[in-house]
Amino acid sequence: MSLLCRNKGCGQHFDPNTNLPDSCCHHPGVPIFHDALKGWSCCRKRTVDFSEFLNIKGCTMGPHCAEKLPEAPQPEGPATSSSLQEQKPLNVIPKSAETLRRERPKSELPLKLLPLNISQALEMALEQKELDQEPGAGLDSLIRTGSSCQNPGCDAVYQGPESDATPCTYHPGAPRFHEGMKSWSCCGIQTLDFGAFLAQPGCRVGRHDWGKQLPASCRHDWHQTDSLVVVTVYGQIPLPAFNWVKASQTELHVHIVFDGNRVFQAQMKLWGVSEDQGTQERELTATSASRVEVILLPQSPE
Repeated sequence: MSLLCRNKGCGQHFDPNTNLPDSCCHHPGVPIFHDALKGWSCCRKRTVDFSEFLNIKGCTMGPHCAEKLPEAPQPEGPATSSSLQEQKPLNVIPKSAETLRRERPKSELPLKLLPLNISQALEMALEQKELDQEPGAGLDSLIRTGSSCQNPGCDAVYQGPESDATPCTYHPGAPRFHEGMKSWSCCGIQTLDFGAFLAQPGCRVGRHDWGKQLPASCRHDWHQTDSLVVVTVYGQIPLPAFNWVKASQTELHVHIVFDGNRVFQAQMKLWGVSEDQGTQERELTATSASRVEVILLPQSPE
């Protein structure tokens, strides 16, 4: 006779005569649902999809069990007024979204540069890349003499490494054309003549851009534990010398250059609030040659 196994995560039919001590792969723990993540208390795997949660393979071997699992034990004896008072749940009213918005720090908070931690795996990959590189094939050798600065409004020409020491005066904004008038979004000078528009001097001073960097559409995601929020950007061989990550309590700005001059840039609004940088430490970690992880500390609930 075939019986249905009642162990959590099994649900198979079995023959009692062939029920061995390791016939059943099941979950001895209880389901856990927290912050949209679903899993079992007996194993570490978590998922946001309910179907995937139901299909999480058991983590413990044992015999099949056809008996219904017992419910959580209830306290014995008659309930007294004092015990009822002790068991009465606290009437905790969750904060509304409007209250959370009022308590949220202003987005104008200054961004601070996060420290960089380079893993041993990334150091080895960078060393191997340097060994494989032909002699003299540094960054400067990749720039051709006579290359023009790519920043709008700058007409400088690359003559050698000394050209990097000269200031770049350029327009960081975008061109605007409206009813015959031409201007830059970063400054208010308007003109009708296109030649005069091209000759407008830049309004910001920065570094020259001798070669356009290729935008990288990197896969990125995040996950949260009890004490950390980790934002992960995937890409081959990040170059630490050109990377930076800045963060406030509500925003995260990422600039990562990968091998091949590919650049990933993003400005992210944090759904929650991270700890004040004056009291907690944050860390940008290049965990391997294939990813960069930004580690933040969520604000502790009051």
